[in-house]
Amino acid sequence: MSENTSMMEVLGTILSRLVNVALFVVITILALVWMRENTEMEIGPIALIAIVVGVAGTYLVRLLFKGILLLGQLFS
Repeated sequence: MSENTSMMEVLGTILSRLVNVALFVVITILALVWMRENTEMEIGPIALIAIVVGVAGTYLVRLLFKGILLLGQLFS
């Protein structure tokens, strides 16, 4: 980071990354539990698929939030 970066920007970056990780964990666990209950596959492939779903879901939710933010700025 540059020398002109304020403490609020640093904290915002750290919190944003923590929210991304928490969102990933929640989506992955939900996908894992749902797939474990509704499929007859072994746990290994289910875990790998749940991780992929967690990454994709986190990206899509963040994209949705950015879109809502842009819409809010557009109409304000």
